[in-house]
Amino acid sequence: MKKIIKYLKDNIVTVLVSAVSTLLVINIAFMYQNKETIERNNIVKVNAEDMIKDVGMLTNFLKDVDLGVRAYGITKNQDMLGPAKTSEHYFFTHIKDIEERLAGEGYDISGLEDVSNLFRGYLDFSHKMVEQVDLDSMNTFKSMMAEDRGLAVWKRMMDVVLQVMDYEKEKSKGAEESYNAAVRNNLYLELFIIVLALPTLAFIVIKIKRDNQGRQKLLAELEANNRKYIFNPGAEVQFNNQQAMIEHSILNLQQASEFIEHISDGDYEAEWKGLNEENKVVNETNLAGRLTRMRDQLKHMKHEEEARLWSNEGLTRISEIVRNNQNDFTVLSNEVIRFLTKYMDAQQGGLFVLKNDANDKYLELAACHAYDRKKFVERKIPLGVGLLGQTFLEGETTMLTKLPQGYTYITSGMGEATPGCLLIVPMKYNDITEAVVEIAGLDVFDKHQIAFMEKAGEFVASALQGARTTEEMKHLLETSQRQAADMRATEEELRQNVEELMATREALERKLSEAA
Repeated sequence: MKKIIKYLKDNIVTVLVSAVSTLLVINIAFMYQNKETIERNNIVKVNAEDMIKDVGMLTNFLKDVDLGVRAYGITKNQDMLGPAKTSEHYFFTHIKDIEERLAGEGYDISGLEDVSNLFRGYLDFSHKMVEQVDLDSMNTFKSMMAEDRGLAVWKRMMDVVLQVMDYEKEKSKGAEESYNAAVRNNLYLELFIIVLALPTLAFIVIKIKRDNQGRQKLLAELEANNRKYIFNPGAEVQFNNQQAMIEHSILNLQQASEFIEHISDGDYEAEWKGLNEENKVVNETNLAGRLTRMRDQLKHMKHEEEARLWSNEGLTRISEIVRNNQNDFTVLSNEVIRFLTKYMDAQQGGLFVLKNDANDKYLELAACHAYDRKKFVERKIPLGVGLLGQTFLEGETTMLTKLPQGYTYITSGMGEATPGCLLIVPMKYNDITEAVVEIAGLDVFDKHQIAFMEKAGEFVASALQGARTTEEMKHLLETSQRQAADMRATEEELRQNVEELMATREALERKLSEAA
């Protein structure tokens, strides 16, 4: 016994290390035993989370179809049906995959099959709604839309989705409990190992010191990579301890996460804190620089999409104005210039149309909106004279941000102001200029606004051609009718003269006969 005690005293560290090593081996054996349980439960949890996410996407397909058909009914723009067609294409593949996975788990998939059939029926109904829009049967379309059949599909879909989610949550909960039990078993053994490992504290302290040096080096490398791949503030930052270095790294990751969240929410005005002109160059290739460029690109794309929708809506409305007033030149001119001025958010506008009088061509003010009196008096403008006449001859859009002195003024209750921008657009159809539109506003017009005006000019020029042709035909018809009436009056007068001559002749013949 004494020998054993003496051996333990002389080799206490070795004994303790051996005991800890033995327990570690035992712990490893337990961990290996629980490994399959933990991995299996993790797989169950991951699959459950994936299934909850996938089944939750079913309502998005229904929403895309519903919104796409409604948007198409309003705009008649085929692009609006894009998300609906995509959802129609992928829905059945997506739900089939869900059904196969759930069937493999022994789940009753009859509810999903019911949802699939309901969605197919709603797609058929949606196709009919699109057909009504294509046939321009908007009353029928509105009646079909008012039925809101998608609501019944959505309710049934939500019932099935919630049932599947509850089922997957229960699976995940069971896996979590089994996982926690395995972890607890490992934890108990590890606690026991820790208690026995206290005599080896001296060795651990030495190791900690060495590890600390390695950690300091690692954190320095982390900070260098942080600057290289995430964000570089430019100036060197000195850290007092390892915690400060870790917190700085976490702060950069948090900022990246918040910046991405802002962008995903559509906030394209979000800024990366600390990114400025001084350190912009050193951040071009890291996460901060790339996310900033992505934000700028998304912002540009959003602006282009808004401009496209704005232009399409304007063209639809100008087309409607042209269609409703194409037989009345005066009303057409007034409605067109009033709409264009307001839609462009301008303060005044004028429509000058081409006139032909005895081989003399000139531009005449056909309609105006909010012009001052002086400008209104100048109704006739020779071709090639002034900005309007020159724009007509050149056939190219003119935009001025610095107007000639006294050219025009914008008048309001607050007084007069010189416009900040003047836009003169030739209204051309088949490369023939029929009129010129001049609008003035306080703000400079964007490129998409100018493009809209040029495109709208084709509608207006075509309508003006038609209206002018209609007026000319009407004038020719009135002239023809007037000439025909004059000819009938002349014929009647000649007939009366002939009758009078014949009566005179007969009277003369009677007198001659009596005299003989």
